[in-house]
Amino acid sequence: MTAPGGGLDPDPGNEVAVLLVSAHWSTPARPAATVLRELARRWGSSVLSLLLEDADDDILDQLGIETIPTWLRLTRRSTQGSTVGHAMTQVRDLSATDVLGNEVVLSGTWQITDRRSGAMPKHMVAELFGPPTGSAT
Repeated sequence: MTAPGGGLDPDPGNEVAVLLVSAHWSTPARPAATVLRELARRWGSSVLSLLLEDADDDILDQLGIETIPTWLRLTRRSTQGSTVGHAMTQVRDLSATDVLGNEVVLSGTWQITDRRSGAMPKHMVAELFGPPTGSAT
């Protein structure tokens, strides 16, 4: 499905996304994209895996990014009011790329439900951001 901005709109049934905010110039961030690609293969369609690389300052400010790389777990916010995670940052219509390099637009409102900054080993990213144990494909 094509989103209003021209990118692909993810499956509306997908409720969880992992967004890696990175930059090509950041030495600690270089292995993070490879980690994301490998975990995306393991997770299959249970977690939407996205990369936001070299974002402009406005996007970084909107997401509250102070360190590269930063891993964000996003949960689709339903249109029905919810007080869960009320204090967490919300984002709307965010553009990123999937692990194959295709542009994706996260339409609607998504809530940042977890955030970790700096380089992290693959097993820690999998534990913190992946599907519950036994749900991975």
